[in-house]
Parts: sequence; C-alpha cells; structure tokens
Amino acid sequence: MQEVIGYRPPTRVFHAPKALAGVTSLRGEVLPVIDLASLLHGEAETRPDPSEPRVVVVREAAGAKRRVGLKVDALLGLREVPAGKQGEVPAAVQARLGELVVGVVSEPPPAFALLSVTGILNAPAFRQLSGAAIE
Repeated sequence: MQEVIGYRPPTRVFHAPKALAGVTSLRGEVLPVIDLASLLHGEAETRPDPSEPRVVVVREAAGAKRRVGLKVDALLGLREVPAGKQGEVPAAVQARLGELVVGVVSEPPPAFALLSVTGILNAPAFRQLSGAAIE
C-alpha cells in the first residue's frame, strides 16, 4: 500500500468493465480506480447509508510495478501481517476468487483476506483491456 486518499468520483472509461470505476488524477498522474465490491461480488452494491468511501493506492511488489486505486466502502484500519501469520486460502474461496486472494489471517480482530495486487490487475474482468489500460 502506498497511501489512502478520499474518494472523488472518477471519470468513467467508455466500454470499460464495470469493475473499473474510472480514472482519476493523483498529483498529475492518471490513476485507474477499481471498485473492489464490483470485482469481488460481480456487481457494484448500493448501500443505503454508505460510510466514507476511500481509495487505497497500491503498487505491485515486483515486475511491472503497476499502480492502481482500490475503491473501498470503508477503511477499518491498517495492519501489518507478520511472517508466518498468513494462513492458506480455503478451497471455497480459492474456487470463487482464484488468484485475487493469496492468504487469510484468522486472528481477530477481525479476520481478513489478503489480496494480490497483481491478481487484481490480471483479473478476468480486465482481460479485454489492452496492457496499457491499467499501468
């Protein structure tokens, strides 16, 4: 994770998958914004009383080092995951979400899944886009 910014509606990209909320400018650079709810659930969910959405800016750890903003409904906090605390992904989760989830941390509070930035950027929802669309 690089930083967390306030959510401002991104500019929609014509013919883009629904999971790509659009693009925004971050300090003069174009930043694609992915709606995690849409990507993980298959469609964007509408909440009657949304808390303050945020954009978590992340970059790949290796390789192309693409950067992207992940729109989240709320941010409950940030945690470091010590080595050895990451558990295996349950088979049911692996079957549904594939390479998006790379581990789980079951120690509360609360339990959570670890997402792969590369897995998100290479998700089937974005395969129709050219390689330059999400960089």
